[in-house]
Amino acid sequence: MIGLKNIYPVEILGKYNEIYYKFMILIINTSDIEEVTIGLIDQGKVLALKNFRAKYRQAEKLLPSIDKLLKNAKVNLKDINGIVVADGPGPFSALRIGIALANTLGFALRIPVMGVKKERFSNPAELAAQAEKLIKQASVENIVLPFYGKEPNITIKP
Repeated sequence: MIGLKNIYPVEILGKYNEIYYKFMILIINTSDIEEVTIGLIDQGKVLALKNFRAKYRQAEKLLPSIDKLLKNAKVNLKDINGIVVADGPGPFSALRIGIALANTLGFALRIPVMGVKKERFSNPAELAAQAEKLIKQASVENIVLPFYGKEPNITIKP
């Protein structure tokens, strides 16, 4: 758990008095061209989850939506312990936006960021279920890189 901040004991359980830690994880999924999913995972459970349409508008909608999600859940940004972001495959610009935001927040907050391939989950609940396991493997220095799944297809209008 090196590199994780704001981790605090939840309760002492078990015959060896193991301490279980509470994690608040932000999930970001911009791997779909039509829809973005964001969420908060608290102690392995979904605290908040939001899907919204953002075709070609991820850059303008993602950060305000995360801000609103945090406010509605009464969570401060500094309470986030880690970020799990879908790293592909997916649309070029949409992935760059989600991953750049995740890496930037991770750097600014000094928290770990971990990427997960789209094939490893089929819905937001599955992504949420993997989030805590993934973030425990990450370090603060981790940087997520996008996986597009193919060469970029850039269209130039004549």
